[in-house]
Amino acid sequence: MRIVILSDIHANVTAFKAILADISTLGKVDAYAIIGDLVNYGPRPNEIIEIVKGLDKPLLVNLWGNHEYSIFGGSLERFATDRGRAVLQYTNSILTPESHDYLDKEMEHSGFQKCKIGGKSFLFLHGNLDDPYWGKFGIDKMNDERFAEYDYVISGHSHVPHYVEHFFASDDAAYRNKKRTIFINPGSVGQPRNHNPYAQYGILDVESGNYEHRCVCYDVKEEQKLFSDSVDKFYKDRLTLGI
Repeated sequence: MRIVILSDIHANVTAFKAILADISTLGKVDAYAIIGDLVNYGPRPNEIIEIVKGLDKPLLVNLWGNHEYSIFGGSLERFATDRGRAVLQYTNSILTPESHDYLDKEMEHSGFQKCKIGGKSFLFLHGNLDDPYWGKFGIDKMNDERFAEYDYVISGHSHVPHYVEHFFASDDAAYRNKKRTIFINPGSVGQPRNHNPYAQYGILDVESGNYEHRCVCYDVKEEQKLFSDSVDKFYKDRLTLGI
């Protein structure tokens, strides 16, 4: 079972198409997981939703992030700036009824999902356990004993990738009284913030445990041309540097 892990696509069609082209070169994949923030910031939310609808493999996970949550009126005060609330209002104004229905009816609203895949226990979440939409997730959160029951904890939201193997104390002599949990953030497809402007995603082979973080070149300038003047230029300018 090879899973493509995507997060924070943010309506960036050029980046997403570049990633799909990259995936096509990698051999067989079995499923996709989207960890939230399919829309907003970027200029083409309706087109992104149509591409997701047409994916050629099952979508095992399709979470709301804080932006989907906010489209439906949640926690608008959590945006750090007025420009953030303004771009959300713009996105909401251009969503078609069909796109609005997709966000409402086809995505998981809770911001997290627990499941078993290939005999492994997974927790997918956009933010963190205490705040699944907006919560920041970093190394400081990984020693939380609530994660010990999972083999993989896969999160998004920060737009900054990570891969960490953490070992919890466990009453299991065969494994020297340790329990491993692997924490993954695939970074952002459409608005990376790790000073790398390439579109980013992850691919996990559940059987072997092999994980690859991939960075894909795309035509940033072409995507920037599509931004409306109604949207603060900050959101297109930041794509140049990955900030």
